[in-house]
Amino acid sequence: MSINNQNYDRLKWLVLIFLPSFSAFIGGLGHLYNWVDVDLYLATMNLLTAFLGGLIQVSSNHYHKEGDNQYDSSTGD
Repeated sequence: MSINNQNYDRLKWLVLIFLPSFSAFIGGLGHLYNWVDVDLYLATMNLLTAFLGGLIQVSSNHYHKEGDNQYDSSTGD
């Protein structure tokens, strides 16, 4: 399965910027206001972030591997 660059960039932003900062935000609020089981929610969010990050890395490696086999017009190869 391949996705276009715009969707890839959105997923990358979600995984690298939004989810970690949202997790810190929820963790801070949870401990500040003594929410029940906040650590369980944080662990779940962080595991999801790590899982999505792994999938994005696999997709990136697959994309770059395909690019190595293509003709490069700038070098004439």
